[in-house]
Amino acid sequence: MKYEGVVFDLDHTLFDRYATLRSLAPDFCARFDGWLARGMTAEKMASLLCEGDTNYIYHGWKRVFQFLCDKGAFDPVPEYEMYRQTLLDLFTKYAVPYSFTYSVLEELKARGLKIGLITNGNGDIQAKKIELLGLTDAFDCAILCGHFGVQKPDRAPFDEMARRLSIPAEKLFYVGDNPKCDVDASRNAGYTPIEVLTAKCKLQEFEPAEHRIETVAELPALIDRLQSA
Repeated sequence: MKYEGVVFDLDHTLFDRYATLRSLAPDFCARFDGWLARGMTAEKMASLLCEGDTNYIYHGWKRVFQFLCDKGAFDPVPEYEMYRQTLLDLFTKYAVPYSFTYSVLEELKARGLKIGLITNGNGDIQAKKIELLGLTDAFDCAILCGHFGVQKPDRAPFDEMARRLSIPAEKLFYVGDNPKCDVDASRNAGYTPIEVLTAKCKLQEFEPAEHRIETVAELPALIDRLQSA
């Protein structure tokens, strides 16, 4: 069977979340002037933001915030909503792609594959990320689940993507990092999942994908092998 399309997740897949957190850390600290613990620098905050994301992001933003509090990042501790709204706003101002993001997408298009995107989160925030990344015209179809009305792991966005691309799900790859929302969800919708190991947060209760890559840079070679199998 020949595959006809590749659908991507965004964060930790095409969007370098760790590099973005490091970039926004100075602005983050400036916004929390008066709440930071003594000696908390932008460099230290960047490290904590990345560590919290690495260990807890699949468990939700509140768990990451609790990690920062437990590590003594704040004194006094701000309200969670202030933390959440600050990060949401900063994600409309900072967005760092992986160095290989653009070249990989071009390689896949050159192979005649349709390119899609399904991303969770606030639709307006994700749209701004895509704009900042220069990916507005990169996809044949993009479903921002915050605008679509249903978030992954619900299969509705995956079914809709297959419909919009006019490609059966079994002829589509889905590339993402989250074991629940990307790997398990796309597999349940009939796609062939490719798990990206960029994010280090793990959910052991979900079966890993048969096909796993360290970063999306390895994707064209993997797809070439699978297409010729």
